[in-house]
Amino acid sequence: MEVHHHSHTARKKWTHYFWEFLMLFLAVFCGFLAEYQLEHKIERDREKQFMQTMAEDLKSDTANLNRLIKSRKSRIRELDTLFHLIATDEYLTNGRKVYELYELPYWDILRFFPSDRTMQQLKNGGNLRLIRKKNVSNALIKYDITVRNYKEYEPLQQELATQINQHLEKLLDPLIIEKATRAFAEKQLAADIITSRSGRMDLPSDITILKLADTDKKILLKYLIQVKTLYLQHIRDNMSERKLADETLALVSKEYNIN
Repeated sequence: MEVHHHSHTARKKWTHYFWEFLMLFLAVFCGFLAEYQLEHKIERDREKQFMQTMAEDLKSDTANLNRLIKSRKSRIRELDTLFHLIATDEYLTNGRKVYELYELPYWDILRFFPSDRTMQQLKNGGNLRLIRKKNVSNALIKYDITVRNYKEYEPLQQELATQINQHLEKLLDPLIIEKATRAFAEKQLAADIITSRSGRMDLPSDITILKLADTDKKILLKYLIQVKTLYLQHIRDNMSERKLADETLALVSKEYNIN
């Protein structure tokens, strides 16, 4: 009868299991640290990228505001010219000048369209949390709120434009305007590219405008004053927006070392 002898392995000490657990724990912990550092780096890279595009947006806003301020100042000078023509009844002998002013309507709506691509991504995507620097995030929010608040005045521009057009129609003959712009319209229709707007009205040298009734004259002059007053306020608002855009751009450039 055979006797089987069972071999017995030496029992491992508790310290062996402790070191195995410790090595496993360290491996998991190091993996967690590596993943955390990777996520941290990705977020920092995204933050820097957002600030680079934000700087581009602010530069674009400043350039647009400079053009808008210049356009508003030009419109106000045209308003002054038209006001003088109407107030002194010179429009009766210088009708051509009234039509020339109409060529680039000074009562038309001038709007500021901010470059808000980055701000929309920050707000809508919940990415404002990526902006670690509180002074920068506060500055961006302040700029965004200021721009949106100033846009609340745009409906007033539309209302005044509608009112003033009703009274300008009593001065201007649509047949003269159509004839004066026909050549430009034909040129644009025949072209595959945008044609220059310069000289788009070919006006006759002598244009007669019928005399306005005193009531209509006073109403028109009143609206001209209102539009001028509104444009002056818009210039101040645009200058405030430009100043805030410049300050925000300087802060972003400094904090994130953006040239």
